[in-house]
Amino acid sequence: MKRTLLFLIVLMPFFLQAQQITGLVTSTTDEVLPGATVQAGKLAAQTNLDGRFTLILKEQGHIKLSIFYTGYQVFTLDTIVSHEGIHLGNIKLVPSNNSLGEVVVVGSSAGSQLKALNIKKGANAIMEVLAADAIGKLPDRNAAEAVQRIQGVSIERDQGEGRYVSVRGTPIQWSASLLNGNRLPSASLDYADRRIQMDIFPSEMIQYVQLSKAITPDMEGDAIGGSINFITKAAPLKRTLNINAAGGYNGQSQRGSYNGSVLLGDRVAKGKLGYILSAVIWDRTAAQDRYNLNYDFGNSNKTQAFSITDLQLRDYIAHRRTVGFNGGLEYAFNEKHKIMVKGLYSEYLDAQRVRENYFYFNTKTATITTRTADYHTNLYSGELSGQSVFSEKLGLDWAISMDRSSFKFKNPDYYPMATFSQKVSYEDMATDGKKYLAMDSPDGVGDNIDRILPHLSPSSPISAEAMKLTQVVNIRSKNKESNKRAGVNLKYTPSNSLTVKFGGKFIHKDKKVENPYSIYVAGVSGPAPTLASLGTEPYPYRGGFLTEIGSPYDNDLIDQISMESVKQLASPAGIAGNKLYPFRVDSATNASGAANYYSGRENVYAIYGSAEYKLTEQFTLIAGIRNEYNKVTFSGNKVSTLADKSTHIEAINQDNSYNAFLPMLHVKINATKNDIIRLAFTRSFARPDFGNLNPGTVQDDINRVITRGNPNLKPTFASNFDLMVEHYFGGIGMFSAGAFYKKLSNLIYSNQSTQNINGIMFNVNEPDNLQNAWLAGFEAGISKRFTDLPGIWKGFGIDANYTFTDSKATVPRFDNGKLIEDKSVIPKQAKHLFNVSLIYENSKFMARIAGNYKGKYLDAIRQIAGPEHYRWYSSNFSVDFSSSYAINAKFRLFAELNNITGAPVRYYHGVYDRAEQAEWYSVRGQIGISAKLF
Repeated sequence: MKRTLLFLIVLMPFFLQAQQITGLVTSTTDEVLPGATVQAGKLAAQTNLDGRFTLILKEQGHIKLSIFYTGYQVFTLDTIVSHEGIHLGNIKLVPSNNSLGEVVVVGSSAGSQLKALNIKKGANAIMEVLAADAIGKLPDRNAAEAVQRIQGVSIERDQGEGRYVSVRGTPIQWSASLLNGNRLPSASLDYADRRIQMDIFPSEMIQYVQLSKAITPDMEGDAIGGSINFITKAAPLKRTLNINAAGGYNGQSQRGSYNGSVLLGDRVAKGKLGYILSAVIWDRTAAQDRYNLNYDFGNSNKTQAFSITDLQLRDYIAHRRTVGFNGGLEYAFNEKHKIMVKGLYSEYLDAQRVRENYFYFNTKTATITTRTADYHTNLYSGELSGQSVFSEKLGLDWAISMDRSSFKFKNPDYYPMATFSQKVSYEDMATDGKKYLAMDSPDGVGDNIDRILPHLSPSSPISAEAMKLTQVVNIRSKNKESNKRAGVNLKYTPSNSLTVKFGGKFIHKDKKVENPYSIYVAGVSGPAPTLASLGTEPYPYRGGFLTEIGSPYDNDLIDQISMESVKQLASPAGIAGNKLYPFRVDSATNASGAANYYSGRENVYAIYGSAEYKLTEQFTLIAGIRNEYNKVTFSGNKVSTLADKSTHIEAINQDNSYNAFLPMLHVKINATKNDIIRLAFTRSFARPDFGNLNPGTVQDDINRVITRGNPNLKPTFASNFDLMVEHYFGGIGMFSAGAFYKKLSNLIYSNQSTQNINGIMFNVNEPDNLQNAWLAGFEAGISKRFTDLPGIWKGFGIDANYTFTDSKATVPRFDNGKLIEDKSVIPKQAKHLFNVSLIYENSKFMARIAGNYKGKYLDAIRQIAGPEHYRWYSSNFSVDFSSSYAINAKFRLFAELNNITGAPVRYYHGVYDRAEQAEWYSVRGQIGISAKLF
């Protein structure tokens, strides 16, 4: 009976009659206006991202149509609607000069803010929006930096540039980064996981960024933190030619930079065929000065567990070049059928030159490692899609797409590094012969934060003559991921009160990782060459080393081998000429390298159904279910050491398939014209990373790190509860406040322990599941332009937001055979986030100063050692500045500065004063010109 009733309810709307009104809403300058409200009596609809709308009437005859858009005059139209419906064409709205004046007319950041606010206001789910114009007004040159201003978003940096995105302080892998609705592939040397390296994606290619904090059934379910959708630029309504060019300077590297972009778009064939082509290049040199400390946290002696095993000084110079191309075609057969093609290519070249000094206090040695490599990462993406309206009730859209990201080394096709070593003596050690910070020392002898010195004995100074070549390492890493997708969405709209959607998506993912490295040892077949015999170049240079803390290591640094000499030394001729012994040469078939080769295949079969129902004009309900079946197979190698010390290689094919059933419910209440309340319950999950599923063990003898996977990992699931209240001001601006709670199961975390191998202590990293955890918080934000104030004050504005997040997880460990359950926050989850921007603009000039704060978070759990030895990320606050001046309607000058305060990035061991890693980047900036020729 219930099934019959449900069937009749679904079929009943087919017998209803309805007329359809369609149209396109733009400004007088032909910019599409998404999020506009189109109203006829009590019926209303919203324009989509293309500015188009559909309004369904139950009756024919005379209607009065009104279109509302913040900052624009209300458009009204009296017309007659027949049974065939009516297409109104392009409706152009006029700016409302009495509220915003010329701010909107010249298309400054106020216009971009209007678009974002209107899209957000019209959305049914909890969403934040960033438009292309706003991205262009900030000194943000890649996709990660573009979204860091959004409420609840934070980023992690590499060499001072944004790389990874986190939402609401949650781990990076918990947020889905999408390109036009599809999750981007991931490939990099550092992480063979699902986090997306966003610095390979130029911000100039982005039209909109939509951050969904509570997903809907038509979105991919792998998004506990949120879903960040980067929408690339589409064909404009009229001929467009934009050119940008700029030059800059990096204070840390003391080198220049340049970037440029061009965008061309138009519509031909009587407007039926639209195209867009864009290209961008950004060439710069990043730099970083850094020190690292490792502690003996695996030591059973509670005091000596805080002793320092080694001090590392690292100087990074990285010449980086980002190149991107974006293209799109769309052809409208008529008002009901359209087909589109999109393509994107992005290439990221990171030429790193690294000089490192290591001081090993327990073994009384000092080493110098010099390494150089060109990291090459690229991203290809292509999509063919279509939209069809079969009747006033039924619509269909479909898409097939392919994308691929790959990483490899170039020039040469491996990563060479040379290590030199000599015996030394250290002074100022504690009475037990260990190196400590003063705060941990049993007798108070030790150093303090940012003044941790090696205290080399004058009797054994470091010198190029004493430093002997110990080994040469060649890393030959490759990493690629490819996706093939097909999806379809069926939309049935029997009335303006009810919309039903069904759809499905198939995703085929291939992941392949090769990470072999070879070690060649010196001094086996003859005397090892010295650093002096191989030649050196001045070091440090280009601004010195750690000048931010007073250059404390100048007396401990000597000149190092040149980068070209490292390449020659690591070449086949250099290995043979210096009689280097092949201690370890990895391959997929030998014991040392087999675990470094693995691949994975993942098929996702997703279906969903949802219904959007307007109970009243004020109350909208969105309910639905998404189901994703994940068929995951993994191929790798497990290397075992037998009792007779021989090794055995076992090929492993692991099945890690699982099902994700994801019910969702959203409620939107329009309490007043400008006040909205949103409620949501969603179920989402986070897939295990391929690298974490690898059953093999990777042993890094250089950095003394062992990494091994866990093929039995389960996905993390979350039940999410969200509340958001929004108030929209009369002009440009809004205030929002909300709360969220996430109940988590099978939390995946990275456990760290230690292992002694032949007298050498290795740090061991391996993933595991925690059974239960929770995460909760609240957020608030305000965006306001003071356009109602008199005189110069009307040009001021403020954007500010704050997010607080707390969490709890239970971490079990054994201490002398006794089970202890430590209470901990979730790793990678920052408690405090805030952004604040102060803005001034008029018809010619714009200036903005923006601050971004990310609070401390737990970086790594060391389960065996306990909470006193956990690794933490310290809070970070960076300040950026941007300004522009419009010479005329076509040309604009701009200037940008990043990291004005030179804020360092720090990691610490248990407490802040016990540093593990500290790095500095200095300030960078540029000036340029932007031209809109058509």
